[in-house]
Amino acid sequence: MRITHVSDTYLPLLGGIEAQVSRLAEQQAAAGHAVEVLTTTPAARGAHGVTTSVEGGVTVHRIAARIPGGWPIHPRSTAHVTRRLREVVARGERPDVVHLHMGVLAPTVQAALRPVTRLGLPAVLTVHSVWGAATPALAALDRMTGWSGWPVRWTAVSELTAAPLRRIVARRGADVAILPNGLDLDTWRVPRTERAERPEGPAVHVVSAARFAPRKRMLPLLKAVADAAAQLPSDALVVTLAGDGPERPAALRFVAEQGLERVVALPGRLTATELKRLYARADVFAAPAVAEAFGLAALEAQAAGLTVVTRAGSGVAERVQDGATGLVVPDDVALATALVRLATEPALLDALLAAATDPASAMAWPEVLATTERTYAEAAALARA
Repeated sequence: MRITHVSDTYLPLLGGIEAQVSRLAEQQAAAGHAVEVLTTTPAARGAHGVTTSVEGGVTVHRIAARIPGGWPIHPRSTAHVTRRLREVVARGERPDVVHLHMGVLAPTVQAALRPVTRLGLPAVLTVHSVWGAATPALAALDRMTGWSGWPVRWTAVSELTAAPLRRIVARRGADVAILPNGLDLDTWRVPRTERAERPEGPAVHVVSAARFAPRKRMLPLLKAVADAAAQLPSDALVVTLAGDGPERPAALRFVAEQGLERVVALPGRLTATELKRLYARADVFAAPAVAEAFGLAALEAQAAGLTVVTRAGSGVAERVQDGATGLVVPDDVALATALVRLATEPALLDALLAAATDPASAMAWPEVLATTERTYAEAAALARA
């Protein structure tokens, strides 16, 4: 199968969309498909021009411009994408599917969608982000252009991200399929270190891994940790929050001001190997973000056998059975209460850990690839019709 992915953002940028698109493309290439990626993300900061390279078995075409702030935007990206697709069709190398990946702001994908359908190519669009305040604008654009009626197989990574898209396309009788992110679950299954043998001691160990940015809500998580620690003995709870970002200096100041140095560790961004070592000696993964489209970091922690505490209404909450495989809380006050419960109710924590040792197999790559190929077949049927 010839597969073309179109994504404004791609590696070396780090984020949910970038990680998922690159991993999906590499998995498809490893399965024997001919896979290419068209992106406006440069190979390195400041790089520009049109380049082609093979990365992880995937042919990556980069259409990069010098944009203030380094944003992955190119003023003529749609023309480049359209020209590339016309060239391969003319050579007899017609893509079997064009898979477009959309966040909130994805000018290349949004502008390329119509040319792709006009070329008669099967098209799949996946929403990876929570649209939020952008939803009315996208709905207004639909009323002007009728994009929801184009022959596209609409998909999203979670029910949270599917909901606004579903409301728009349902007016034309279309539906939205869930196309979840994938993970090599086996590589994240790590041997568990019992509490008595951990360097952190026998305390309940809560961890999180995210960018220190407002949307990820790491500072509110720290406030909940401080509230929980104030209600607990000094040796009952330890917390490690991995990640970097613009709010990390504020987090370091908060820890110092609250006297939490013996409770909270902020090691910065960790590699996948370092995260696995961290999860091997942890019990709970905290996912405080509300506008979390999917939560790949939480899925990695679940695969490592951790139980999850998350906010209701998030993409992570869709994978957690409250009281059975984790705890789903309505607000930050309840998040602090949940941390206290997990530190003081060993029977509850042990039961949650026992039930949380195996994430749904639907997130494993074999199942995700099979679901994706079924979606591609549906897109091909739409294009023929």
